[in-house]
Amino acid sequence: MEPEDPELPTPQRAGLSREEAQSLTAKILSLSRADQVRLNIRSGWRGFTRYAENRITSSGGSADVRVSITSVFGRRVASLTTNLVDDDAAVQAAVRHSEELARLAPEDPEHLDELGEQEYVEVEGYADSMGELSSQARVEAAVTAIRAAEEAGTNGVGHAAAGYVAAGYIDAHAGAQTIATSNGLFSHYASTGVASTLTVRGRDGSSSGWAGGEATDFAQIDSSRIAEEAVAKCLSGRHMQVLEPGAYRVILEPAALGMLMLRFMGSLDARTADEGRSFFAAQGGNRIGEALFDRRVTLRSDPRSRGAETSPFDVDGQPRRAETWVQEGVLERLSSSRFWAGRQGVDAIPMPANLIMSGGDSTIEEMISATERGVLITRFWYVRPLNPRTLSYTGLTRDGTFLIENGRIQGPIKNFRFNQSLAELLRNIEMLGEPVRVAAGENSSVGAPIVVPPARVRQFNLASISDAI
Repeated sequence: MEPEDPELPTPQRAGLSREEAQSLTAKILSLSRADQVRLNIRSGWRGFTRYAENRITSSGGSADVRVSITSVFGRRVASLTTNLVDDDAAVQAAVRHSEELARLAPEDPEHLDELGEQEYVEVEGYADSMGELSSQARVEAAVTAIRAAEEAGTNGVGHAAAGYVAAGYIDAHAGAQTIATSNGLFSHYASTGVASTLTVRGRDGSSSGWAGGEATDFAQIDSSRIAEEAVAKCLSGRHMQVLEPGAYRVILEPAALGMLMLRFMGSLDARTADEGRSFFAAQGGNRIGEALFDRRVTLRSDPRSRGAETSPFDVDGQPRRAETWVQEGVLERLSSSRFWAGRQGVDAIPMPANLIMSGGDSTIEEMISATERGVLITRFWYVRPLNPRTLSYTGLTRDGTFLIENGRIQGPIKNFRFNQSLAELLRNIEMLGEPVRVAAGENSSVGAPIVVPPARVRQFNLASISDAI
């Protein structure tokens, strides 16, 4: 029998309310003997459903309140995390333990005082309907995928003897983040999120198809669309041919581009540039103000972006605001920690927590029809960094890689390992479509919101053949 989740209270929101969070932080702060203290609280609920071999394999959930206590004595800093918040003695013990660890810690030469009161943008990232997302709702979504896979062998394209199997993961959360310091800072942000991913494979191991989605609200996840796309990719992927490795024009579906831009997001750091350790380094500084990419490329982040909302503060309490990182190919800004910003005499800007890329008006079908010879890529797997100075990454194509000739899909081809500079990729953009939020992580859990279009890229280095499907 399927285990029941701890259901979310309805209509009350999951996690601590603002008033409950204020009460808890005030109690913990009053216990502290440290010079300064910061509290980071995550409260709420998370539920998941996993399925494989056309059956539900596990489903469950948890509700929790976790408090990270950061104690500071001079420049000595240490943190401890506890979820024993209902026991006053346990809370006091956690505070004392964090203080003991801080006294033992070596001095941090870059430590700055904890922040005081800040101004944050208002973000509404909580979908009330997520409070009604029971395990049954997730199971129904899984059943949609399983039935689509089971029926694929009888639709005249596949064959029932081989059969098709579905494996997927649905991850959902609802709750709140809270930050408070002994210097008078307090902020509280409630949010929800859900990711659903599906892989459909032939039992004979000859083909595989993938589709997924990520959103603030489960109502925005189209389970039928995910099932149809994954099945269609799998059915189209039989009888793979071999294409020799090389540099090809490629069409990246949004999930594929999103997986790369998730990595790009982490490179937008001023310190690594100023110290000569990134692509954005220049002699004696960084490349802010330079035209580095195709003019079609604009990259921004905004905690209030509809459908891609994020917390208006980072772990230190720095305010997150709308930022444009790249404007029409020109690098506009890089993030800076408070320490590095103070040293360089610039404004402190937190790392982006979401990334929204500009798009165009081309559909994937139009990109294909305009391509004389190229490769269509569904997504990547096991993407790993190679060289931060060139923004180079490696990884594997997966779950649907197809040859394009004379404006038409000619058939599936074996997968590749790629070695590619993301800087070169963004310089070689030729066509863009409509941006959508994608499931860009490899672990299928809800991640940083990534909103990107499909893209046709002039040259992409498919370095070697992979036998994986």
